[in-house]
Amino acid sequence: MKTKKNIAKNLLVFIFLFSILGSGCAAFKKRSLLTPREPGDTLVEITDPKLLPHFRDDYNKHSLLTSIDNSLDYFKKVKSNQYGFYMAGFSHQDLEETLLSFREGFVRCRSAEELNEFIIKNFRVFQAIGNQYDGHVHFTGYGTPIYDGSLTPTAEFRYPLYKKPADFKKPYYTRREIEERNLLRGNEIVYLKSKLDAYLIQVQGSGQIRLPSGEKIFVGYAADSGHPYTSIGRLLVIDRKIPEENLTLSNLIRYFDQHSGELDSYLMRNDRYIFFKVVNYAVPHGSIGVPVTPMRSIATDKSVFPAGGIAFAVIETRKPKPWQFWKRRGTGKSFFVLDQDTGSAIQTPARGDVYFGIGDQAMFDAGNLNCYGRLYYLLKR
Repeated sequence: MKTKKNIAKNLLVFIFLFSILGSGCAAFKKRSLLTPREPGDTLVEITDPKLLPHFRDDYNKHSLLTSIDNSLDYFKKVKSNQYGFYMAGFSHQDLEETLLSFREGFVRCRSAEELNEFIIKNFRVFQAIGNQYDGHVHFTGYGTPIYDGSLTPTAEFRYPLYKKPADFKKPYYTRREIEERNLLRGNEIVYLKSKLDAYLIQVQGSGQIRLPSGEKIFVGYAADSGHPYTSIGRLLVIDRKIPEENLTLSNLIRYFDQHSGELDSYLMRNDRYIFFKVVNYAVPHGSIGVPVTPMRSIATDKSVFPAGGIAFAVIETRKPKPWQFWKRRGTGKSFFVLDQDTGSAIQTPARGDVYFGIGDQAMFDAGNLNCYGRLYYLLKR
């Protein structure tokens, strides 16, 4: 039979072990926080070579060159930052010179190792501060859906997308006010089969509509109502309808297919409304006015990251539990991206949205990206 002394000793050992696990294995490893140089900085320069990522690109060379050229077109047309981002060194001219230098070296390098060495030697590397300066960036995906639709309302096609109304000014009415008071009558562009489809195009910001004749029309973002964005996926997680680790576009659609009576109540909790315009290009354009490229264009908050700049994304895994420090550098994808778009839900230095392309497969793949990683920006030395 155990004595009281032994019981107390064992209890102390248990408490000690529990405190280690509960504190994120701080006794074994403490992750240093990123410290901005100036108040308000959202990128921190990496000066210790041991903390640099290995610059390995997992996607094809042609797509990156195309995306770089699109950003260079932007810098030729626009000579000053329109979005409010400011950090020392990240001028429009510096960003353009960074792209030109990177492109030249990228074409010249004959191996992944040569490219890695070229970047380390010729570029300053800045890491996004993430959430609370921990460097974690939450990556999701978006794409361009293709839906069947009609230019006129029918029994099958009843849910419209709207153009910007003549009385538009920010802030406009909320989603509930718009729908309950039918404020956009006469501004319809096209009609879709599903109310959820019409909403999802608002989230993606663009779409292709296939008419009964087989012709397609292309719609792009025109404006938003100016109200805060609330993610219905996040609401489903908060309400414990979908576990956070299972939150994907496919599961969201499946949930509302099975609980269609709940759709309206969730949609009305997002006050932001998106207006569209008919465009004459099939490939959508990002917020900086250039075409977006699958797996090369990223949407970020343009007030905290440099528009048009080149970045390096390391997508690792879902956010680790505090004690899983060994998973912080888990295997995943790494690739260069151009900062060419923005979105309603992208309003923090801890978020990035990767463009996947057009059509069902792209939308499926984009909807399944819900992971964490790191994001680095390059600046020519």
